[in-house]
Amino acid sequence: MNALLRPVFFLSLSLVLVPPSVAFAGRPSVLVNPHVAGKGTAKTIQQGIGMVDPGGKVMVLPGTYKEAIVIDKALTLEPVGGKSGQVIVETPDPPAIPVIAIQITTPDPVRIRGLTLHYGGVHGIRGEGIVDVTVEDVTVVAVDPPLGLGTGVSVANDSNPSGGGRARLTVRDSFLDGGVSCTTSPSACSTGTPPYPQTFTLSVRGDVDLAAERNVIRRSGGACIFVQPRNDLGGETNAEIRDNDLDECHPLGRAGAIFVAPAGANNPSANRPLTATGTVNIVGNTIRNSSRSCMTTTGISYIVFDGRIERNRIEGVVQACASDTNRARPAGIWLGSRLLPDLFPRVDVTVRFNDIVGNAQAGLRVAANMTPGVDASCNWWNDASGPSGAGPGSGDALVVESGAATPDFTPWAEEPIAAGHSTCD
Repeated sequence: MNALLRPVFFLSLSLVLVPPSVAFAGRPSVLVNPHVAGKGTAKTIQQGIGMVDPGGKVMVLPGTYKEAIVIDKALTLEPVGGKSGQVIVETPDPPAIPVIAIQITTPDPVRIRGLTLHYGGVHGIRGEGIVDVTVEDVTVVAVDPPLGLGTGVSVANDSNPSGGGRARLTVRDSFLDGGVSCTTSPSACSTGTPPYPQTFTLSVRGDVDLAAERNVIRRSGGACIFVQPRNDLGGETNAEIRDNDLDECHPLGRAGAIFVAPAGANNPSANRPLTATGTVNIVGNTIRNSSRSCMTTTGISYIVFDGRIERNRIEGVVQACASDTNRARPAGIWLGSRLLPDLFPRVDVTVRFNDIVGNAQAGLRVAANMTPGVDASCNWWNDASGPSGAGPGSGDALVVESGAATPDFTPWAEEPIAAGHSTCD
């Protein structure tokens, strides 16, 4: 009998010693219901994040959630029961407004989809360091943002050059609103005073790979899309900026709707050269300035990195009242650096198949450091005769700064080409 009982005894003992994490099921998904809590249901989104297993789903029922959120593990955050209403995340009321509304602190993949975020602090969705963030079908709206620098959706990764990794940010099919209106404050958008928030609605810096696809971006107080090298002017930054719809980009610093450059006064010197590398492709975007703001000096300002500017429609972005900056001069597309041309390397970029339409002062303008010339053939210059300025025609002007090489602009399109309905002979 003892022999028969022994296996039972050991089986019983083994059951007692099984760790709870093995003996009990985890939570691969958690439901967030603002009206019910307990029995595996969270009442706030932050509670749901704390309860779910890494890699799981936090599923949020419709409602308005006044909270700041920190995501510290791999997960998917998404709404459920959409037919009964939206999931709206709002930052808490003053004086408790957080600096960051949704903060990502994990290197593991985080996906945020289908939510609406109304934020009143400095940053909307923000990741710093090595993060892997995907934002899909999300609405991000700045509500009375504070004066100064801010971002809507952003990642900054200034890793140590000897041991850092890469960050990733994907933003697709989303609506981003920087909250700066020229309708209510026309003087601000014509003169820059009184000051308004310098909100960059989509921004990356440093060792980051960005994919920005099919987004609608409006009312920014900085560039609508800002791509920067690391703060030490090294590393590698890559971006694919495709099929976005940009309008009402009112950069307080008079930069571009799409700005590819170091931040602010972060310029190279003889003892601190710009060594950053990367590929930034700007393809298939529509860029307008329907508010006729004087603050938008360029539609695309491309000062660092290499890549392609193709199939974009740049329509009426640059007004006659637009003025020079220390780095660029007014143009639908600006290439190179006006400032420190001996220290900023030439950008190796092709400019092809774009519709450059109705831009005052210049359609394409190249800085003194742009030599040899770039391939700028097969663009539509708003006239079948081709570009004016350095070209022979009556279309938007091709302007070549002193010392630069004239781009190769022939052949040019004789009708709009960005949508792919025409060709160049």
